[in-house]
Amino acid sequence: MPTASSNNGYTNIVGGDFPLVTDRVLIKTGNLKAGTVLGSYGVSAGTKAKKSVTFSGTPVATKKVTVAVDGLEVEYTISSTTLNTEVAAIASAINDADSPLKGKFTATTSSAKLLIECDTKGREGNSMEIVVTVGDSGLTAGTVTEEVYGVGEGEELFQIVDSDSATSSLQNPVAVLLEDADASSDVVAAVAAFRGEFVGSKLIFDTGDSLSTFKLKLRKAGLYPKAAV
Repeated sequence: MPTASSNNGYTNIVGGDFPLVTDRVLIKTGNLKAGTVLGSYGVSAGTKAKKSVTFSGTPVATKKVTVAVDGLEVEYTISSTTLNTEVAAIASAINDADSPLKGKFTATTSSAKLLIECDTKGREGNSMEIVVTVGDSGLTAGTVTEEVYGVGEGEELFQIVDSDSATSSLQNPVAVLLEDADASSDVVAAVAAFRGEFVGSKLIFDTGDSLSTFKLKLRKAGLYPKAAV
């Protein structure tokens, strides 16, 4: 839900004392900087959150590895010295019918990378906590990495406003990004303002667009560009 806030922390962008109305939004694409003017559109199909852990080392047979997702643990006993084979076996243990993770998460592999995907679409899965305990198994578990950011069906996604966009809703400004957001490889969450006064020269538009392109639409949206004082 959008919230009213003071303008502290955004002094390079904000152009007056008019209270900001801000919210966290999902940036769909691009390496965007604070001050970027955003358009938005709804998504018809969501995505499932997915994270990964890459293993290295030489497995030691009969030793154990434990993978816990949101506190639900699966223990696997190593049976060979082949890294990729054992990572695949860990995934199979997670997917086993008797696994406490069955029906909640699904595991796949890519070589020595273990990927764990939430079984339901939406942002809730993005908070999944993965803890790998390797003990004396001969394995090393890398850092947990976000592979896919979960988005619910019908959620609103944001990207830079574009007067020539084939998506009509992206031709209309609806918010101003208040912090840098790199969505080059996946959707990211960032803070944006849906109402406020902004320094016109600090607003960022797509190639070929400018403040004059959207000045009237910005005002109608409650985003008021001003000359720097």
